[in-house]
Amino acid sequence: MEHLFNLGDIVALKSHPYTSELQNILISGEPQLVSPLMIIVEIIKDSQDVFDEFTGVNLQLKGKTANCKCVWYSSKSAQFEEAWLSSKLLKLVKRRGKAIAKSDVIDSIVTLSTAQMELAKVKSSLNIENENKRTNLNPLLSFVSPLMQVIGVPKNDKKEALYDVKTGNKKREISKQLVKCKWFNPASDKMSEVLIPIEALSIVPSISEAMLNEYAKYARSKQHLTLTIEGSSYQTIFLPQKIKCSHGIYFIVGYDYIKNKTREFPILKLSNITLVSPFVVQAPNFKDTELNTLGFEEQNKRVITKGIQEKKYLRIRYKDKNNNLTIRTIKNYEIKEIPPLGTLTNVKPIEYLTGFCELRKDERHFQLERIQSVEILNISYPTPDNNQNEQL
Repeated sequence: MEHLFNLGDIVALKSHPYTSELQNILISGEPQLVSPLMIIVEIIKDSQDVFDEFTGVNLQLKGKTANCKCVWYSSKSAQFEEAWLSSKLLKLVKRRGKAIAKSDVIDSIVTLSTAQMELAKVKSSLNIENENKRTNLNPLLSFVSPLMQVIGVPKNDKKEALYDVKTGNKKREISKQLVKCKWFNPASDKMSEVLIPIEALSIVPSISEAMLNEYAKYARSKQHLTLTIEGSSYQTIFLPQKIKCSHGIYFIVGYDYIKNKTREFPILKLSNITLVSPFVVQAPNFKDTELNTLGFEEQNKRVITKGIQEKKYLRIRYKDKNNNLTIRTIKNYEIKEIPPLGTLTNVKPIEYLTGFCELRKDERHFQLERIQSVEILNISYPTPDNNQNEQL
């Protein structure tokens, strides 16, 4: 039995690599052959059963299959395209979200609801130089819808829903509300207009100029921040560097001291922002009155012990046995002594720092004498009662 769709559902041909559970798949081969993500804007349910007279295969089932009008944007033609497709050819990628109200869409900026998923598409290619193989990752933007300004919200009075005379069930589903949008057409180098059913659109959230200026000031000042990501308990120390705009969404770009890499966060999803000094204490530090009487390893050990007591993230520079130097941020850590192998009793046990490594996403063991420096970050790591969302 085929599954029927709803207006506003995001669908794709069954040959498309995306599924309802996986939309972060790398696309390889010839990416131009990948079909677009589409939005259903009209549905006509099949009113009778039809079978192939030679094979007996069901071509359509009454009330169980339908013809779906699908819309997408093509950057090649710089136009909104549409096609009628049998539901038997389609698969669901994402169910329609909360319906947009007419009052919300007036005078707003909108785009097709597939835009963010299309922006996230990545193609991979293999590059071979001097027998060295390297995988290149690049965005695949063939079907990203433009940003559009809403200039009108007329009713859809050209078509009406149809009902089955016998059952009373709806045969044709259509949008009751159209949205008139103006957008820049790069092919004609002019402004174009289009009417799109409201179910196919998503509103681009607006951000005030005052808020943008505030974050730009953070980036210019080079001051460290603590910030929390809305919808999760993820909190970090962040050094902002610049503002980025991607398809109408503004991001703050900077260095994340927990993940130890440059990252970007949507500005409208940030909260609990405070200025902060990034470190509680650092070692080795021979200017610190408490630490300057200690040796190199003892300083590190003293700082680690302080971090354990305060339950704060620890950031270390670690040189492995191959002399590779990495920066690791660790939580839920402790110092352990591991006795030497064999029966020798006069050999000193080896001391290890053991904890959850944010880089490797697993527990790791670091030999204390290989730790080059230690920093206690000015932020507590989550306890079992306040666990962070590790997806971020």
